[in-house]
Amino acid sequence: MDERLKIRLDLWQLEVFCAVVELRSFSRAAEALFVSQPTVTSHIVALEKRLGVKLLDRTTRKVKPTPAGELLYKHAKALLMEHEAMLQELSQFQGGLMGRLVLGASTIPAHYLLPPLMAKFCRQFPQARLIMRVSDSGQVLENVINGELEMGVIGMRQDVPNLKFIPLWGDEIVLIVHPEHEWAKRSFVPIKELATQPFVFREEGSGTRRIFEQFLFQNGFSPRQLTVVAEVGSTEAVKQFVASGGGVGFVSVRAVMDEERERLKVVRLREGRITRQFFGIVPTDRTNSPLCNLFVRFLKEQVI
Repeated sequence: MDERLKIRLDLWQLEVFCAVVELRSFSRAAEALFVSQPTVTSHIVALEKRLGVKLLDRTTRKVKPTPAGELLYKHAKALLMEHEAMLQELSQFQGGLMGRLVLGASTIPAHYLLPPLMAKFCRQFPQARLIMRVSDSGQVLENVINGELEMGVIGMRQDVPNLKFIPLWGDEIVLIVHPEHEWAKRSFVPIKELATQPFVFREEGSGTRRIFEQFLFQNGFSPRQLTVVAEVGSTEAVKQFVASGGGVGFVSVRAVMDEERERLKVVRLREGRITRQFFGIVPTDRTNSPLCNLFVRFLKEQVI
């Protein structure tokens, strides 16, 4: 018998391997899986020994899969998703619902919309486990496409093959300024005045940034006319930057709570309101788990 046919891979080792690939770190994978870093290392070493091939290239800064590792990751991810779907379907057959759902969310849904809904869902289905990974809309979109996430919630829509966009909540993007800023007592400013101010921007890939820039273009104003003094990776960082007097910024109106109105003033553009919608995204070229389908239906029911 071919020696390769005698290899039986452990699903847990494959899950550990996939976590390391996705998080690019042994320590972060250990944290996500609630095990020690030496445990993660021992599983990877055992897996490489069993397969007789190097799966990961390790440096002091990051971990990335070798060509063999990329091949294993593709098949291991599909196998783990099928395994999870099997468990969930069997649980449904027995009258319950258990398992885990790994979803991604951009900043605004992750911080201001999803947590209370996730809590409500978990109260209704206590055997379900929801794992949310937070990044910008572009990264969430990419991770759903490549299978690292089963679904996502983001603040922009693109024409992407094999991906379904499910309309959820509406939103508005507004300018925020320091209470002592010259615009603080104005409700509206014309777009042309934006060129006179230092701006803090969200990072490339941010849905908030993309919608804001699209609005400017639609009104004959190029974002290149703005003086961008800083780029930051989160809405909270934009708010802190503006509150410290570093410049003006743009955020979701959902991110400016009532108690923050004393240190942040909301200003809108005279040319109109900047509106958008949040979307749930799920792949259409692979089978979604029962838990994923249930959570999507749940989110749709919460939209009012």
